[in-house]
Amino acid sequence: MSFFRPVVRLLISLSVLVALAACGLPRTGPYYEELTDAEQDADYGFHVLPLTPDIARITRVDEATGFSVGFINRPAEAVYTLATGDVLSITVWENIDEGLLNPAGIGATPLPSVRVDETGRVFVPYIGPIRAAGLTESQLRQRIQAALAEKTLNPQVNLYRVEANGRQVSIQGVINAPGLYPIEPPTTHILPMMARAGGVSIDPEVVRLKLRRGQIQGEIWLQDLYDEPRNDVHLLSGDAIIAERDRRIFTALGAVNRSATVQFPTRDVSVIRALGTVGGLSDQTADPTGVFLFREEPEEIAKRLLPGQEITGPQRMAYIVDFTQPAGLFLARDFMMRDGDTIYVTTAPFVRWLKILQAISPLVNFAGSTRSLGGF
Repeated sequence: MSFFRPVVRLLISLSVLVALAACGLPRTGPYYEELTDAEQDADYGFHVLPLTPDIARITRVDEATGFSVGFINRPAEAVYTLATGDVLSITVWENIDEGLLNPAGIGATPLPSVRVDETGRVFVPYIGPIRAAGLTESQLRQRIQAALAEKTLNPQVNLYRVEANGRQVSIQGVINAPGLYPIEPPTTHILPMMARAGGVSIDPEVVRLKLRRGQIQGEIWLQDLYDEPRNDVHLLSGDAIIAERDRRIFTALGAVNRSATVQFPTRDVSVIRALGTVGGLSDQTADPTGVFLFREEPEEIAKRLLPGQEITGPQRMAYIVDFTQPAGLFLARDFMMRDGDTIYVTTAPFVRWLKILQAISPLVNFAGSTRSLGGF
């Protein structure tokens, strides 16, 4: 009886240590059973659903974009007419020895930098202010020539625009040469204007374009602009084009090779591709049956996912992907990520037992040494 008493004490002590170790071991997050059990607790407020082809289909949101009819149907700027801010070069020839503009009789009088002022007029010596805005270069040339003909013999006028500052567009963001660019005949649309600015400086697949026009704004994926010609809309003076990298992110936690918050690498990112960006599941610690995706679904999608339940407002969802099943790999490929999603990979059960054994092994060794010293 004296022999068994210490053994019983040792077993009781080890049982207590195992229980304590199971509760206090370091971990990356909740275990599989804790997440699935938590669904039953109303305080947690989320639903757990195994991923199915129907769920992948219902939750898929089309990320395609496009400009509104107001942008698409807006007519083009009259780029061939002059506008306030344009700078002109005017040259006048007079067919007399002592000309009105050039008494020295050289013949040609250059007026190299004549700006269209805020009233839309240009000033020409001996004529005064003359209306320019809204006229083509040819029309203005004829007006100047006709006005000079009343003052000098058979004048000839040459006129062309040297700076098209009257109609400009601002191009900013991930552009190779951001700045202010004039709207000219070759650059009346978005794509040629961006080409004038050197194009985007990063992968076009993750670039979103914003077009701001006064108080309204349109947004489009650059790839959709390439694919759909009607989205290559006319530009108007004062427009701003902002090219930005896609701001959507997701977070990967738990038994993955690299926990991180990651920007979407492409426009459409599946669960399997998202895991690939963080190195995939950890071979040593991951439970491939317990890959969870946490997301808040809008009310209209939640009602389709939870038929028969009373749904009001957005719902927190936890989808489970089982990577031990071949179908799970296909489902993970078809299930698309959305902005703010969190992927969490649970720890395999055997890893927990290994940690427990590692935690209590020094204590077992100590107990064995004590027993030896006591003559048990």
